Amino acid sequence: MKNSASVGDSLDILNSLRAVAAMMVCLFHSAFLLIPFYPTASQVLDIGQEGVYVFFVISGMVMPLSMDKIAYRISDFFVFMTKRILRLQPPMMLSAIVVAITSWAMLNTDEHNGWQLLVASATLTAPLFDLPWVNGIYWTLFVEMQYYIYIALAFPLLTLPQVWKRSTAVLAILLISFISIFMEGNAAKSNLPFHLPVFLMGYYLFMRYKQRIAKMEFYLGIVACIAVCVYITVIAHGLGYRIVTTACATTLIIANMRIGWRWLSALGEYSYSLYLMHWPVISALCFILGGILKTPCGNATVFVCIQIAAIAIAWGFYQIAEKPALKLAKRVKYRR
Repeated sequence: MKNSASVGDSLDILNSLRAVAAMMVCLFHSAFLLIPFYPTASQVLDIGQEGVYVFFVISGMVMPLSMDKIAYRISDFFVFMTKRILRLQPPMMLSAIVVAITSWAMLNTDEHNGWQLLVASATLTAPLFDLPWVNGIYWTLFVEMQYYIYIALAFPLLTLPQVWKRSTAVLAILLISFISIFMEGNAAKSNLPFHLPVFLMGYYLFMRYKQRIAKMEFYLGIVACIAVCVYITVIAHGLGYRIVTTACATTLIIANMRIGWRWLSALGEYSYSLYLMHWPVISALCFILGGILKTPCGNATVFVCIQIAAIAIAWGFYQIAEKPALKLAKRVKYRR
């Protein structure tokens, strides 16, 4: 691993990684089209579901960076949360409405009222009422919101100048993550403790980038996060090594690569919109082009069309929904 200066240079890579993560998830969710004629390709694309852990590592680094920039204090908690909600919720709510329109039949079931599901998903309260999400990816946004609360409370402790104090804080957080071993499957993954070791990898990248810690503390911290992640995901929940491998690979890339890729960085600008909108695109195109899904060529054509359309729709959604939300969030100022 290179010195902290190279980590600083590597910040250009973040948007490229966001684009990769969003495309991984899009490819995974559309891979079912390939199963009848291209089962091997479908199996390869199954790794795409771990793209969310690329986002989690990036969030683990970027949030502390933004907080450090404004010299965050606990008294800033409500302003910080307001800015995050204004940044993420409006596009997410609009995407929930789009999902409802493109798959309303799915919402109107005998078990749940469609409007109830829509409102619960759009407000990220579905787990609180034991309701399913209208869009399966919303559980990750629920985790992100929990992470914002956690980092807003823990940041002052994690950035203490004394090594033993901040190390004690990290140890306490890693111990909290063991709560997840008492949760079942989806319940565990829908709650922050399961993912804390991954977010902490991003925290150590932040601390190394800001030159707040020595190499030894950085290495030891990352190893501790990996060890806990392996125990929770592999040993306790039997999910294999893909989660920890993806998180480690992301951490290594951010820590070592100096620059990103221009075309991927451009896509990374609206990766959140791509993440939100790829599923309704998949649903709509499968419905519209369903007649050609009976041949290998037809399946491959629809699969490719989905990727192109998802990127195009995401760009439009960014202009209509995400960009205004960004501007709205920036209007909220920290008082000093």
